[in-house]
Amino acid sequence: MACFLCVYGFAEAQSNFRINNDKGIFTMPFELVNNLVIIPLEINGLELSFLLDTGVDATILFSLGTREDLELKNTEEILLRGWGDGEPIRALKSSGNEVKMGDIFNPDLNVYLVFDNPLGLSNRMGVPVNGIIGYDLFKDFIIEFNYVSKRILIYNPQNYNARRCKKCDELDIILYRNKPYVNITGEINKKSIPLNMLVDSGSGDALWLFENDSDIKLPADQFKDFLGFGIGGSIYGSRSRIDGINFGKYTFPSITASFPDSAYYKGINTYESRNGSIGAQVLKRLHLTIDYPAKKLRFRPNKDFNKPFEYDMSGVIVAHDGFTVIEDILRNPIAFREEDRNNTGVGSLVYSNTYDVKFSLEPQYKIVEIRPNSPAAQAGLLEEDILLKINGRPAYKFSLSQITRLLSSTDGKKMKLVVERKGIEKTVVFFLKRSI
Repeated sequence: MACFLCVYGFAEAQSNFRINNDKGIFTMPFELVNNLVIIPLEINGLELSFLLDTGVDATILFSLGTREDLELKNTEEILLRGWGDGEPIRALKSSGNEVKMGDIFNPDLNVYLVFDNPLGLSNRMGVPVNGIIGYDLFKDFIIEFNYVSKRILIYNPQNYNARRCKKCDELDIILYRNKPYVNITGEINKKSIPLNMLVDSGSGDALWLFENDSDIKLPADQFKDFLGFGIGGSIYGSRSRIDGINFGKYTFPSITASFPDSAYYKGINTYESRNGSIGAQVLKRLHLTIDYPAKKLRFRPNKDFNKPFEYDMSGVIVAHDGFTVIEDILRNPIAFREEDRNNTGVGSLVYSNTYDVKFSLEPQYKIVEIRPNSPAAQAGLLEEDILLKINGRPAYKFSLSQITRLLSSTDGKKMKLVVERKGIEKTVVFFLKRSI
C-alpha cells in the first residue's frame, strides 16, 4: 500500500512541537501495519490514530470514524491536490489546534480536514487511521525508528548524540518543500544509475521509480498492477525487480520496484531531479534515525536486513469491510454426584451440559482488487467477494496484516478460500506463485 499527498501554498508560521520533560527524550511504542508506522495523536483533547509519514508536508485529518466530537478551530475552505487520476478535492484548513503525543505538545498546529475520505486507509489497513502527520513533527526533533521493537525515540536536537559504530552509516538529506530526499545509486538493467529519491515512510513498497528517456527503464520482466492510492484516487502502473540499490555502504540486491504510469505524476510539483521514492519495505530493514535539523539520515542494519523482497503472490488485495455478527455456542459442562442408592457411601459422579449463545462483532474482509492472470484470478475469485475462511480457519480470526503476509508468504503454498458471493458460499483453491 502506498499513499501520496501534496499541499501547496500554506507555509504560515506556527508553533513548534516540544518535549515537556527534563530529559528532552521521549519514547513511544507504535503499531506496525503493512510496514507502516501508526501512532496515537491527541487533537484538542480527542485521541486519534495517525500514520507517521515523511512523504507529507502537512498534518491531514481524513477520517473520524465514530469519533465525531472533534472540535477544529479557525477553519477556512481550501483545495488539496495529490497523486491519482481525480480532481483536487475540498478540505478545511484549521489553525490554532492543540496537539499532544505523550510528553510532546504543540499549542498551535495547522490541520487540514478532508471532507470525503479518498484514501480509505482504515479499510485498506484493517485498523483505525484518522490522519497523516509528517514534516510538522519531524522538523522539530531527531526521530529514531526501531522497527524490531516497534518504538520510536524522539530527541530534542540538543539532547542527541549520534551513535558511532562499525555498522553505522549516514546519508545527507536534501529538504525540498519540507520533504526529505537522498542520493543513492541504483543498478537497473545491468547499469549503475545515480538516483535522487524521496524518503517516504508512508509508502508500503520498497521502491517507486519514474521512467525517463535516458537511464531509468522498466525491465522486460514486469506486470501491470494496482500500486496504491492518493488524494486524487487510485494509482496504477507496473511492478518489476531491479538488480539492486546501493544505500550508503550497504547494498540491497534484487529489490522490488514499482513504476507508476506517468499520467499519475505529471503536473505534480515535486523536486525536479527526483527519480522516485524509497519506501517502508527498505526502511523497516534498518535501525533508522531521521535528523531534519542536521539534514542527516543515519542507519544500520537490523535483524530483517537480509530478508528477500517479495510481492503479493496471490493477485488479491483485501480490505476491511465493516463488521459481521458471529454466533458462538459455548458448552458448559457441570459435574454433580448422584444419590447413593446402594448404601456404598459413594455416589456416582454424573456430568451434564448447559449451553450459552454468545454474539460478537468481528471484522469482515472483502476482495477489492484482482490482478489479471494472477493465481487468484485464474481460480475464479472476483472483486466484492467476502472472505469467510482461509485454509479452514474463519477469516475474522486473522488481522488484515496477517492476511497480507499470508498471501505473500511462500511460492507454491496452497490457499483454500471460502468466499460469499451474492449470498452463495463458494470454495476456491489456488497456489501462491512468485510473479517476478
